[in-house]
Amino acid sequence: MNTKKIYPLYFLILPVGIYTLLYFTPSLFSFYYALTDWNTYNENMRFIGLDNFRDMLKDRALYWEYIAHTFEFALSTTLLKNLLGLSLALLLNEGLRTKNVLRSIFYLPVTISPLIIGLIFSSVFDPSHGLINNFLGYIGLESWKHAWLVDVKFAMLSVVSVETWKFIGFNMIIYLAGLQTISRSYYEAASIDGSSKWQQLIHITLPLIMPAITINLILNLINGFKVFDLIFVLTKGGPGNTTEVLNTAVFREFSSGRYGSATAIGIILFLMTTLIALSTLSLLSRRSEVSE
Repeated sequence: MNTKKIYPLYFLILPVGIYTLLYFTPSLFSFYYALTDWNTYNENMRFIGLDNFRDMLKDRALYWEYIAHTFEFALSTTLLKNLLGLSLALLLNEGLRTKNVLRSIFYLPVTISPLIIGLIFSSVFDPSHGLINNFLGYIGLESWKHAWLVDVKFAMLSVVSVETWKFIGFNMIIYLAGLQTISRSYYEAASIDGSSKWQQLIHITLPLIMPAITINLILNLINGFKVFDLIFVLTKGGPGNTTEVLNTAVFREFSSGRYGSATAIGIILFLMTTLIALSTLSLLSRRSEVSE
């Protein structure tokens, strides 16, 4: 046996051990707890099978509403972050003098805690003294002023806009990395053939940055399905259940002492996120193979 080939595998022991201890093992336990009546009201935890999931089906309308809100948030933010991030990347990939400064400015929100961003935008969206309503009043658009975070029509839109603003820079950086791997000779040859900028974008740029598109779509979808902190700080799931998502439902169940039920909702979210992410990855991989 060649010890030189085995030796590097020793370095995997510690990280795999830590991963197993802190992630894999708790995940396995969570599947078990989802099948119990674990809560603060009973001293003895009992195995109840799929009862927690059946209870969710009994209150089907409410939980489907949570799932619908989760999908709405994840899909809308993924679409907006990718479109705007790609647009910025295309702009800042050109020879602008201030491109490095602008890249830093657009990336800066990514480094700020969601809690801090939530507190800042709670003030920005304030109906009485918030920056947005004050600006609308200043330019004479009084009719456009709203109670953004407590209005049923605008609450989800407001949260989506904040999430999009925060992560545009992250998507931009990944797209910039992809754009800078494309040789200029492709564009020069296309220009000689008389191709327009739009045709170059469709037939050269997008196919060649497909790995960057795949990464951004998968990461944004996962991040969108897992959202909690931003919604909790800005709206706490309100008004009513307008912005309630699965993770805020998990929080409410835990806060009420129904740990088994909360874990069951978490399992549903995990399975849903995994299925969507793997399906998206498979679809994009096929399209990438076809384009090649």
